Amino acid sequence: MSYNDDNPRDELYRRFLKSLKEPASERFFDEDELVEVFDYAGDIANDYARYEALFIGARLYPDSQALAERRALLYLDLEDADKDLKDGSAAAFVADRPEASSLIFDIVRLEASHPDNGEAALEYLMAQYGKFSDEEIIRFVDLAFDLGCYQWVIDNMAELRKKVSFLPALLYEVMQEADEQGDDKTLAALAEELIESEPFALAYWVMLFKAQARLGQEEEAKQTFDTAKALASDNAAGMLALADAVYTLAPYLQREAIDMLELAKSENPDEFAYADCRCALLVQAGASEKAVEEVSAYAAAHPAELRPMRQLLMCNVANARAVFERYLDANDGREPSPEELDDIISNLHLRSGLRALNGVMEALSARRPLTPPELLSWIETLFAAQKYDKVVALAEGCTEFKELTQTPLKGAAAAYQYTVSLMKLGRDKDALAFVGEVLPFFELMMHDSPMPVRMSLRCFLTLADKIRRHPAREKLYWEYFDMLGYSKF
Repeated sequence: MSYNDDNPRDELYRRFLKSLKEPASERFFDEDELVEVFDYAGDIANDYARYEALFIGARLYPDSQALAERRALLYLDLEDADKDLKDGSAAAFVADRPEASSLIFDIVRLEASHPDNGEAALEYLMAQYGKFSDEEIIRFVDLAFDLGCYQWVIDNMAELRKKVSFLPALLYEVMQEADEQGDDKTLAALAEELIESEPFALAYWVMLFKAQARLGQEEEAKQTFDTAKALASDNAAGMLALADAVYTLAPYLQREAIDMLELAKSENPDEFAYADCRCALLVQAGASEKAVEEVSAYAAAHPAELRPMRQLLMCNVANARAVFERYLDANDGREPSPEELDDIISNLHLRSGLRALNGVMEALSARRPLTPPELLSWIETLFAAQKYDKVVALAEGCTEFKELTQTPLKGAAAAYQYTVSLMKLGRDKDALAFVGEVLPFFELMMHDSPMPVRMSLRCFLTLADKIRRHPAREKLYWEYFDMLGYSKF
C-alpha cells in the first residue's frame, strides 16, 4: 500500500529496526507497537522484521491474543502454495488453539481449509464481527479472492466500506485484484477515489493509467501519463511500472516513455533496469539496432552482471561468444548457476537464437566438457543451422554419443540429426551402420514409451527406411532436409 514517507508507522518501524542492534534486554515495545511493526513490515515485505517483532512479543507478552494472531498469519504467509494447506503449519497452529476466537483466526482457518460455499462463509464473518482493522480487512478480502469470490466483494462494497476504520486499506486491496481480474471500470473508479485521498501517490496514477489504456481512453491515458511521469521523477519502481504499462498497453506513448527513461538512465548509469526497460521500448518502436547498442554499452561497462549479458544473448548478437566469455572472465571463470545457464539455453532455443547459442556452447566447450544436455542442445543448434560437418564432428568426438541417443526425446532427435548429417556429407555406409547400432533399442522403446517419445522414435524409424531406399548420391532428395533448419550463422 502507498503511505506517506513521514507517517508514524514508518517512524515506529525504523525505530524498531534500530533497536535490533541493541542488546535484547534493552529492547522494549508495547504490545500494540509490536503488532503495528509486524503489519507494516508485512506491507513492505520485510520478513526479518516480522520474525523479530514476534520473538520480542513472545518474551514480553507470551499470552497476547493479537500477537498469536500474527503468528498464525506468518505461518499462513510462509506456506508452500503448491501444497495442501490442510497439512500446513497454519492449520496446525490454529488446530492447537481450538478455543481461539477472532476474525483473524477464523480467516486463517478458512484459508487453511476452504469451505464448500465461500460466499456463505464470508457473509457469516461479516455478520459476526463489527469494525475491521486495517490488517483484518486486507486479510478478509484476500480470503474472498482466494475463495473465488471477487464479484461478491464488488457487490458488497457498500457494506465493507462501513466496516473499515481506514478506507484506503480496503480500496487498495480491491483495486489490486480488479487489475488482476481485468475489471478496468472498477479499477479506474477505485484509483480515482484513492487519488482524491492521496493525490501524490504514484502507484494510484499508474493503476488509473492502466485502466484507461485498457479501456481505450487514449486522451485520458495521455493526460494521466503526464501526471504520473512528473511524480515518477524520483521513484524508480514507479517509473519502471509506468514504462512497463506503456510497453504493454499504450504503444502510442513509446517515444515519451523512451525519453523519460533516457533521463533516468543517465542519472543512474549503474542501474540496468532503466536501460533494460528503455531497450524493450526501442525494440517495440522498431529501433532494434539502437537497443542492442545501448545494452552492449552497458554490458561492456558492467561485464560481471548477468542480466545485460543475458539480454545481449537473447538478441542473438554476432559476438555472442565474446560477450559470454567476457562475463566469465569478469567473474573469475565462474559460470551462471545451473538454473540460470539452463534458462539461457532454453530461451535461446525457444527464440531460435542459433548464433548466440552456438557462441555460448563454443565458450563452454573451450573451458570444460559439456554436460549431456548441453551437448545435445549444441548438436540440435548446429543441425538447424545446416552445419552438418560440425554435427558429425561433435557426435563422433563424444565417446558416449550412442548412449546419449537413448535419452528420451532429445536422444532420438540427436540420432536423427547425426544420421541426416552423415547422408548430407555422402557417408551412406556410416549412416547405415549407425542405424543398425541404435535401431534395436529404439524398436524396443516403441513398445512401452509415452506418446511424445514414440512419435520421436517413429521419425527416426521412418528416416532409417528412407536411408535404405535413397542413397546419398540422390542429392536432390536429401536437399529437402535443409528445410528443417532455420538459417546459417
